[in-house]
Amino acid sequence: MSPSPHWDVFCSYNSFDHGAVESIARALADRDVTVFLDRWELVPGRPWPDALERHLARCRSAIVLLGPSGMGPWQQREHYLALDRQARDTAFPVIPVILPNADPALGFLSLNTWVDLRRGVDDAESMDLLAAAVRGEPPSALRERTRRARAEVCPYRGLEVFREEDAPFFFGREAFTEQLRTAVSAQPLVAVVGRSGSGKSSVVRAGLVPDLRRPNGDRVWEIVTLLPGSEPLHALAAALLPLLEPKMSEIDLLVGVNKLASHLRAGDLHLHQVIKRTLEKQKGTDRLLLVVDQWEELYTHQAADDEAAAEHKGQVNRFIDALLAATGNSPLTLVLTLRADFYGEALRHRRLADALPKGQVNLGQMTAEELARAVKAPAEKVGLRFDRGLVDRLLDDVGEEPGNLPLMEFALKALWDARQGDRLRYDVYTAMGGVKGAIAERAESIYQGLDAEQQKVAERVFTLLVRPGEETGDTRRRALLDELDEAGSALVATLAGPKARLLVTGRDAVTNRETVEVAHEALLREWPQIKEWIAARGEALRLRDKVSDESQTWVHEGRPVVRRWRHELLDPARRLLAEAGLLAAMERDSDVADFLIPEADWLLAELLCTDTGHARRETIGMRLSEIGDPRPGVGLREDGLPDILWCEIPEGEGEVEIEGHGRRKVTPFRIAAYPVTYAQYKAFLDAEDGYRSERWWDDLQRDPDPGRQLRPYASYPAENVSWWDATAFCRWLSHQLGLEVRLPDEWEWQWAAQSARRDFAYPWGEDWREGVANTSEAGIGRTTAVGMYPGGRSAQGVHDLAGNVWEWCRNEYDNPGNTQPGGDVPRVLRGGSWLNIQVYARAVNRYINHPDYRFVLYGFRLVCASPIR
Repeated sequence: MSPSPHWDVFCSYNSFDHGAVESIARALADRDVTVFLDRWELVPGRPWPDALERHLARCRSAIVLLGPSGMGPWQQREHYLALDRQARDTAFPVIPVILPNADPALGFLSLNTWVDLRRGVDDAESMDLLAAAVRGEPPSALRERTRRARAEVCPYRGLEVFREEDAPFFFGREAFTEQLRTAVSAQPLVAVVGRSGSGKSSVVRAGLVPDLRRPNGDRVWEIVTLLPGSEPLHALAAALLPLLEPKMSEIDLLVGVNKLASHLRAGDLHLHQVIKRTLEKQKGTDRLLLVVDQWEELYTHQAADDEAAAEHKGQVNRFIDALLAATGNSPLTLVLTLRADFYGEALRHRRLADALPKGQVNLGQMTAEELARAVKAPAEKVGLRFDRGLVDRLLDDVGEEPGNLPLMEFALKALWDARQGDRLRYDVYTAMGGVKGAIAERAESIYQGLDAEQQKVAERVFTLLVRPGEETGDTRRRALLDELDEAGSALVATLAGPKARLLVTGRDAVTNRETVEVAHEALLREWPQIKEWIAARGEALRLRDKVSDESQTWVHEGRPVVRRWRHELLDPARRLLAEAGLLAAMERDSDVADFLIPEADWLLAELLCTDTGHARRETIGMRLSEIGDPRPGVGLREDGLPDILWCEIPEGEGEVEIEGHGRRKVTPFRIAAYPVTYAQYKAFLDAEDGYRSERWWDDLQRDPDPGRQLRPYASYPAENVSWWDATAFCRWLSHQLGLEVRLPDEWEWQWAAQSARRDFAYPWGEDWREGVANTSEAGIGRTTAVGMYPGGRSAQGVHDLAGNVWEWCRNEYDNPGNTQPGGDVPRVLRGGSWLNIQVYARAVNRYINHPDYRFVLYGFRLVCASPIR
């Protein structure tokens, strides 16, 4: 007998969607529905199949929520077990719920009742219907809305890969899926090899994975999928770490991924150890299936020189060696998908070349019957019908070319977009130019519908998303969305939207930042406009890829580079070089084939470009710290003392008002251009050993959270600093320099932050601007080096007055007129930090804490109160 229910509904969701899910749970609770919400009740260390079944047995129903990030791995387990229970107990409702901005799973179409919340989770009518469905009372209104919503979801994927949750609509590859399952049962390494566009990713994700995931299998699988990118060991660490430590915060996860990748790279931690521990913590799981999709990404890295190429090859070899060793030493099955034109690259690794033939499964062309099933079966499931002769013509156009499969799906999607009722029309297919003409026609039509300025943005966006090939064809390139400016991001939203689908957005597994890529490489082959852009800018794009790939090497390998650029590659970098003061010299020496550009000059030039994204600015700061930051005011003087760059703040007009504490006239003063940096603060600690052991350093070492420790980069702001620590630094530096150096008072700080204009809300002006400050909107989730946002500095050249770290002021909070030290009287902090939203970065915003309180968000800057000699 099943235990009596404790909850009305089991809520299955992806952790990325927790905000929307909690709103839904509260709305259901307001309707007297009890919700089992926390999927982390299934704690590691207990057999998860038993735990899931036990929790489901104590719920009267289940809802499966689908958001923009798709379904998570735990959610997939819950989904299959809920459907399994429904198969045994038809009175148990399983209700899919589609959240805002989600791409509906085709599998949802096969269920009778589901709720569409794409208009918003505050849709009261929909919530009433969901509550009724949970109680087992689906009213006719819900059935009718389900029918209408189903009619608005296309049963074809277009250029997008079939996902696991789309499996009920994945047809035509049943025989190969069975062949693939047999291979996986027999071999620890299986390689799915096929031509571009043959459907390798879809058959693994929507064919093999759901087949293995079903509860009636002979094994219980943990399944992880990754794209290797240019940093495969980091991608591997990012895929596995959430299984080892499912409760880690985002900051901890970032630190942990870097740490795990470093251990794997160094060889002092082996992959088979990680896998064994993972399965030990997932009791009830027999084996790990690791899917490395698009294996060819290992071979598309662009290296600037032989040294960089050798380093990347070494990382790829370590990645492959680790995987091969783990397949022999742990319960791991590796499935990789590989484009046939990169097969020769894979054979260069001897151990991989030996292993591939045993588990190689070649994905060939589909038979005529399989193609017909892939076309007709999804339509039959949702009641669509084709005009007479349309299917035969479409299949004739597809022919026997595997690369045409994505074009076929795209043409079917275009036919669905232009459907007349439930009818897919022959005349529409003719007008679009058939299978090959559909994607080019759609892309060109959308492009021509843009205005002149948007077309320029489109060129920037699409060329950002392609990696030009040399011996191999052009391939897609994933980019972080914050690499684009505001206009680029807006255009991406349009081109990735339901009316275009030329681009696909997602999330980076390591940083949780949004990514964007071309929907399919077929677009690169068939659209004349993008081929024209690639041909015209091929060399420039290769240069960009080398810079991008090397930046990853800088961060993870710490290798100094002095880059040699050829003069003919100037165009893409002309603006950067001009701002760095190097362009004129290069043009004077135009007969010289090569010209040396110091790495630091290139990096500093990039900072001046408004379209340099947040992630890139963070990388630049790390690298400058590592190679020796040349900027005045950031590091140390030749005598080892802090090098402070002072900015003159004029008297200005009027008075400064501190909210609730009146106005005050501010006389001219000098303030440091940057917060005190780690290098400068460490000079004080090294000189004052007694202070170091007594206060700051001991506290820092005791902090158990590595994400809260002071980042060991010289150019980063000193953090975890109390008001007393900052005051002690000022006394020490005053003595060393023979000047009065102190903290600013509130009026001085605010006057500097308002650029000597009382109507300036921020250092740069009256209104908030994206991309000019390291606040939480930047999404970096930690400090950056000082001065990474020149666009956010004040008119007097003062940096980081908004975001990055809170800065101590010398006066009391409740009595701002008192600036003298003494007691435990709360002091003022200004400017906001990387953890805070923009409102905290306003020039007038005040914050409070006790003077002996140290925190990772707290730093300081200096004011010089006496003439500088």
